[in-house]
Amino acid sequence: MNINFSRSMLAVVLVGACSCLSARPNLVFILADDCAYTTLGCYGGTNVQTPNIDRLAQEGLRFTQAYASTSMCVPFRHELHTGLFPMGSGALWNHSASKPGTKGTPHYLGALGYRVGITGKRHVFPEQNFPFEIISGFEVNCVVQKDRYEPQEIVPFLTRDSKEPFALFINSPNPHRPWTMGDASRFDPAKLKIPPALADTPVIREEMTHYLAEVAELDRQVGDVLQLLEDHGLADNTLVMFSSEQGWQFAGGKWNCWNLSLHTGLIARWPGRIEPGTETKAMVQI
Repeated sequence: MNINFSRSMLAVVLVGACSCLSARPNLVFILADDCAYTTLGCYGGTNVQTPNIDRLAQEGLRFTQAYASTSMCVPFRHELHTGLFPMGSGALWNHSASKPGTKGTPHYLGALGYRVGITGKRHVFPEQNFPFEIISGFEVNCVVQKDRYEPQEIVPFLTRDSKEPFALFINSPNPHRPWTMGDASRFDPAKLKIPPALADTPVIREEMTHYLAEVAELDRQVGDVLQLLEDHGLADNTLVMFSSEQGWQFAGGKWNCWNLSLHTGLIARWPGRIEPGTETKAMVQI
């Protein structure tokens, strides 16, 4: 199959699987927004509990060396959905767009018989290059003061046609600034472990509590999605992938070229196909 999509982990796993399996798996890809992978429990984070993301890692494969080519939301998402480097797609900076005629996941997965939907933040442009079916349920605007979050609204898409496989990209706006979601009072600033790259000041500690509150909200959303798959009998035939996106909006994270900027958490769970509790040190690009 000649698909100009080979650098995307999504394409390698899904297109390869669909080419050799008679029963095509469903796909749910959950994408965070500006979440430093080191915050997550399964990647060594201790400041906030992330039981649902950790469970996904325990039940699947955790990538320890997964990277993006650019630490900005728009190039990251174009890279994910086109399989092209930013120079190839044309989406080189934030709020840029891919070149006319660029194909994305709706084209490639649609050609394999998938209905392809997206809910939440998109940031892939122009729309004709990415003709997703738009699904409600998750907040579209990453900078609102309060997210609109109604996870049950994705169920009709998940359950609409049992004979037709689906691919749903679930894009949470958390933990993107302004860090207004969740309960920051759960976190004691004095007890937080501040990484060496950050100045350990009262302001940073206070800001960190609000960031962590949104990471907790992100984890809750992951748990809700996993539960919906269970409730509707879809978990066993669904490849679930999670990425933390690029680094956080503290120093040394987003907009930079440090490890924390480009290194992303990446997890894949596929019952019966991926051995639970495994990890790989293979260097991969999202």
